[in-house]
Amino acid sequence: MMSSAGSSRDPADPASSGHGASPQGASPYRASAPESSGQADSRPRNRRAMLLAAAAIALMSLNLRPAANALDAVIPAIRDDLGLTATVAGLLNATPGFCFVVFGLAAPAVGARIGVQRTIVISLVAMVAGQLLRVAVPAVGFVFAGSILALAGMAMGNVLLPGLVRTLFPRHVPTITAMYTFCMLGGAAAASGLTVPIARSVDGDWRAGMGSWALLAALALIPWIALLVSNRNDSRSKRPGTIQLRTLIRNPVAWSMAVLFAMQSMQAYVVTGWLSQILVDAGLDLAIAGSAVAVFVAAGLPLAAVMPPLARRQRRIPPLIVGLGASYLVGYTGLILWPAQGAWAWAVLIGMGAGMFPLMLMMITLRARTLAGLTALSAFAQCTGYTMAMIGPFVFGFLHDLTGGWTVSILTMMASVVVMVVAGLHAARPRMLEDHTPTP
Repeated sequence: MMSSAGSSRDPADPASSGHGASPQGASPYRASAPESSGQADSRPRNRRAMLLAAAAIALMSLNLRPAANALDAVIPAIRDDLGLTATVAGLLNATPGFCFVVFGLAAPAVGARIGVQRTIVISLVAMVAGQLLRVAVPAVGFVFAGSILALAGMAMGNVLLPGLVRTLFPRHVPTITAMYTFCMLGGAAAASGLTVPIARSVDGDWRAGMGSWALLAALALIPWIALLVSNRNDSRSKRPGTIQLRTLIRNPVAWSMAVLFAMQSMQAYVVTGWLSQILVDAGLDLAIAGSAVAVFVAAGLPLAAVMPPLARRQRRIPPLIVGLGASYLVGYTGLILWPAQGAWAWAVLIGMGAGMFPLMLMMITLRARTLAGLTALSAFAQCTGYTMAMIGPFVFGFLHDLTGGWTVSILTMMASVVVMVVAGLHAARPRMLEDHTPTP
C-alpha cells in the first residue's frame, strides 16, 4: 500500500489526513498533495504542461464510450451484412459488459507494473487497432476480436482515469472530473447519434461509420505520448503501490460504492434499451420515441458539468443523492401514468436522475486517501457494479413478458432507485477505503 508524503498537510484533505474524514462541509481538495514521490513529480509544473495534461484527459474521456456505442448503433447492419443469428448478435452486444469487467479488474495491476500513463497510451493503441481490425476484414471472428481489443483499452481507461485526475490535478479534482465526465457522455452521445450518418455520408457501409472513431482514438494518442515523453517519472522505479482487490471483498466502503454504481448503471442500461419500446407501445411514432432516448442522454450533460464541483463539500452530497433519486422516481411515475402525453418530460427527469453518474465518479475520489486506494476502489466499484447491472435489461424484459405490460417492470426500477439512494447515502459517509482495508 502506498505511503503518504508531503510537507504540507491540510486536515480537510483525504489524501493527507490521518483520519481520512474531512470536516462536515469542508472542501476535501483545498490543498491536497499526491502521496508518493513518483506521483508528486508527475504533476504539471507550468501552464503549458497543465493545458497538455487537460487536453490529454479530455481526449481520453471522449474515447471511453464510442467503441461500444458505435457497435450498438450498427448491429442491425452488421447482422444483415455478415448473416449473424440473433444469438451471435446478442453475444456481440454483450462484449462491452464482459470487457468492462475482465479488463477493468486487470487495470490496477497493469498500471502499477508499467506505469499508469504508459497503460493509458497502450489502451489508446488498443482502441485504434481494435476499431480498425473489426472493420478491415469482412469476417465475424475479426469483428469479435477487434471489438474485444478496442473495448479492453476502453475498460482500462475507465478504471485508471479517476486516479490520473487526482495525480495530475490534485488541487482541481472537481473541475477536471466535471470536464472528463462531460466529455465521456458527449463522446457516448456522438457515437450513438453520428455513426450511422457518417456511414451514409461516405458510402452507406457500416464499416465506415464504426471505423471512423479510430481517428478520435488516434488523435488522443498525441497529447498522451507528449505527456509521457515530458514526464520521465512514470516509470517502473517509481510506480504506485497497489491494493489487492480481493482485500475489498469485506470492505463496506467498496461495497456501498459498488451497489451505488450497479443501481445507477442499471437505470442507464434499461432506459437506453427499453424507453423507445415503452413509448411505441403507448402509441407514439418510432421516430418520436427514439428522440426521447436522445433527450434522456442530453438531459444528463449539464449535470455532468456541475455535479462534481457541487459535491466538493461533504454536506452537499446526501441531499444531492436524494434529489437525483427523486428525479428518477417522478420520471418513472410519469412513464407509468401518462407515457405518451409527457414522453419528453419524463425523459428529461430520468436524464436528470442520471446525474448520479458524475456524482459517483466524484465520490470515488473522495472515499480513498491514497492513489492505490482510489484505483482499487474504482476497479472494484465499476467492475462489480457493471456485473450486477447487466441483469437489469433482462429482468425488465422478462417482467414485461410475464405481466403483458410495463408497469411491474417500471415499478421494479423504482425499487432499484430506492436501493441506489440508500447505497449512495451509505457511500456518502466521510470514511476512507484504507481504514477498512487490511494492511499487508
